[in-house]
Amino acid sequence: MQTNVQNGYGVPLAIIAAGLLIAGAVFFTGNNNGTVASDNNANNTGAQPSGEFRMPSEDDHIRGATDAKVTVIEYSDFNCSFCARLHPTLTRIVEEYDGEVNWVYRHFANYAQGRVAAIGAECAAQLGGNDAFWEFADKMLDNQRRLGDDFSIETAVSLGINEEEFKGCLDNSGEIESKLVTDRNEAVSMGGRGTPYVIVVTANGDLMPFSGALPYEQVFAVIEQALNN
Repeated sequence: MQTNVQNGYGVPLAIIAAGLLIAGAVFFTGNNNGTVASDNNANNTGAQPSGEFRMPSEDDHIRGATDAKVTVIEYSDFNCSFCARLHPTLTRIVEEYDGEVNWVYRHFANYAQGRVAAIGAECAAQLGGNDAFWEFADKMLDNQRRLGDDFSIETAVSLGINEEEFKGCLDNSGEIESKLVTDRNEAVSMGGRGTPYVIVVTANGDLMPFSGALPYEQVFAVIEQALNN
């Protein structure tokens, strides 16, 4: 599908300015080993994606209707506080738009414990399916101080996943780790400089990016623009 990039989304500048005062993102220094600097205010809302974009497919983790008009693709880290802040907003968006908007989760794992949780989430998906992935993701973002293999195993078991199979997946995670690198490199190539980094794919395939934990009202405005694109 051909994609185009839109800047500004038609969202009033006053809303954008207000959002930037409270939105945040985790920004990192420029190498590919995931080195993280510190939590900072987001400052690249609307920055143009510059790399080759991978459109959503059946290989993605999708929350909501697979045939939705608009897709929200989030590049996220389970140990990012701003990602935890955005998570309920995107959950609410998918629920309220009821079939018109779906949400794809891709990994932008910079923190060590975030990578541990990301591997666990992928193991949950392999062993329990798409719903298990999202339930696992919800748990990780609600319990960021507990992230680690022990909590991942506890969570997987609570979802009905066989404990020994899950541990085996954690112990043989080379393929998953390659996927995390691919997702992260893709985010960087598209202009992501911190987490959460989001690309909204409009009804006609245009791309509308933003960074940080934008408030519900601002995300709502972006989604409305995307649906009417």
